[in-house]
Amino acid sequence: MRLPFPIPAIFPAAAMLAGTLPASADEVRLLDGSLIRGKIVHIRDGLMTVSPTFSANNIEIRMSEIENFATDEPVFLMMNTDAIFSGTVLPGFGDTVSISSPHHGISSAGTPEISWLWRRGDPSPADLRVEKKERHWEFSCTAGLNVTTGTTESFNGRFGFDAVNVGEFDKLQMFSYLRYAEVEDTASEDNFHIGANYNDSKYSPVLWYAKTDNGYDRIAKQNFFSTTSLGLGYRVLENDWDTFDVRLGGAFRYEAYEEDAGVDDVSTLAAEIGFDNEIRLPFGKVVTAFTYSPALEDPQENYKITHETYLQTIYYEDLVAIKTGISNTYNSIVAVGNENLDTTVYVELVFKLK
Repeated sequence: MRLPFPIPAIFPAAAMLAGTLPASADEVRLLDGSLIRGKIVHIRDGLMTVSPTFSANNIEIRMSEIENFATDEPVFLMMNTDAIFSGTVLPGFGDTVSISSPHHGISSAGTPEISWLWRRGDPSPADLRVEKKERHWEFSCTAGLNVTTGTTESFNGRFGFDAVNVGEFDKLQMFSYLRYAEVEDTASEDNFHIGANYNDSKYSPVLWYAKTDNGYDRIAKQNFFSTTSLGLGYRVLENDWDTFDVRLGGAFRYEAYEEDAGVDDVSTLAAEIGFDNEIRLPFGKVVTAFTYSPALEDPQENYKITHETYLQTIYYEDLVAIKTGISNTYNSIVAVGNENLDTTVYVELVFKLK
């Protein structure tokens, strides 16, 4: 029988057709009905990390926002009860999934019951728990630069370095940063900070902390300043998305002013009242710190208030993040001609060194 076309001619056409067919991928269906295709990287701490087909960057989705999902290859799942299953995940009815295993058949589980997902060769929950207990260092540096020339000449530079030692229940952060800005050869910001923060939450919700902040501020006409504090805290809220601590302690404040500042040096014991809040989002975190420090001798006339809130995105390619924030410092005692309140709005790049 004579074919209407030569057999070799069908191979290029078949190849073109195969190239147009979609590659297999995992699927995640959200409660709002939307569907995300890509690769499920893992599920940890109530968050699913997905590498979507529409973006080169990973996204994080709260498990509470997911109806069900499916994988195109076998994975490992751990439930809230610590039971572990392995197999290919198939979508079930409503907020359920089915796990198909050649050895154990098909099992069903509710999506909200799944606490971990990992793939062969990736660290398991047990591995990560051991890693979390091991003390380790994390290093990062920050940089922000803005230069203007022409009708108006200005310079604004922000540079810093952080070293954080993390244990199972405690964290030590050592930091230093330099801020300098000028407009038309007149400095508008010129300060340097170096210090350390330590907190221990072994007996959570009760915790204790110690911190120190030292440096100079030439705009405030402070040749040297130092605040060292020690106190207790209480963890009011802690879940997968939010941590809120309140603090109460004592501090020693010292501020040495220039001779022409028009004010006496400050050397006083003070109380310290404050809070720390961290909100974890799919794309980063929002961190807020607030401290009110009145002197014990004359709290109405001698006090200092500091506040900072910033948004830091997740690290791109585990290398660089963007940090945008606002900081306020209100000092009841300032050099003649200076304002009591200083406000800074900033944007920085954060480079992960390890």
